[in-house]
Amino acid sequence: MRCVLFFFHSDLTSTTSLAFLSGWCYKKGQLLLVYEFMPNGSLEQHLFRRGVHEQRWPVLSWARRYAIVGDVAAGLHYVHHEYTRMVLHRDVKASNVLLDASFRARLGDFGLARVLDDDREAFTDLHVAGTCGFIAPEYSVGHKASRETDVFAFGALVLEVVTGQLALRAGDPRCPLLSDWVWQMHGRGALLGAVDQSLGADEFDHDEAARLLLLALACSSPNPGDRPTMPQVLQVLTKAAPPPEVPPFKPRFVWPPEGGANFQLSDVEVTTSGTGTDVGVSTRATQSTSYDSFQPH
Repeated sequence: MRCVLFFFHSDLTSTTSLAFLSGWCYKKGQLLLVYEFMPNGSLEQHLFRRGVHEQRWPVLSWARRYAIVGDVAAGLHYVHHEYTRMVLHRDVKASNVLLDASFRARLGDFGLARVLDDDREAFTDLHVAGTCGFIAPEYSVGHKASRETDVFAFGALVLEVVTGQLALRAGDPRCPLLSDWVWQMHGRGALLGAVDQSLGADEFDHDEAARLLLLALACSSPNPGDRPTMPQVLQVLTKAAPPPEVPPFKPRFVWPPEGGANFQLSDVEVTTSGTGTDVGVSTRATQSTSYDSFQPH
């Protein structure tokens, strides 16, 4: 199944916001992917200064961060709304964003992606795919991936880009999710205090930073109906629309969502789960990460 998806991914590259997959090889249970060479590595390496052979990347400038967010949004908009069939990425994160020689961002690694039939708006499976910190609460509980769950992951990515912190804040057990910490800063009226401390106060555009942080919080809403769509995200990023209005306190997660969970056993497809934090994360593991505001009704 994954090989089919990789072939499909090679058809997606008519947009420069997606990484070009040159080829693949599967031998003795190991899958090797060959992507177009990206001289500047992944976004993760630059945000968290993780270089090869102890190489230390310089701090990403604000202009590049804003452009990278726009590139990723364009790629996600393409697979959600422009391609002939809807594609759910299901693993949007910094390590899956590659940077070319000009620091233009390409969304890559469609290994967990799903291509939906025309009559489907979501994909349900027995396991939760993705990476902790980027998994939407309704997907953790109901195992149904949708455009909205991709938007949630995009919001977590934007928060990492602006703050320079990981989506899971291992050093703060009282506030393990980055989105919760940024929401607390927003509630205290100190939203810009969440901007990456490696950028001086005069090294970033304050209006753009507020725009990105508010957009990211809107995407990180626990309830899928409150998240913007990717067309709306692009309007905010291009400044054709104002940033969304975000409440000062994080809304409660309500389950089932408005209109019901709409879960059918016929929608379920068995997939292979992996190990670690990346693939096949169990429902127990994701629920324990932190939706203390869970409110069944």
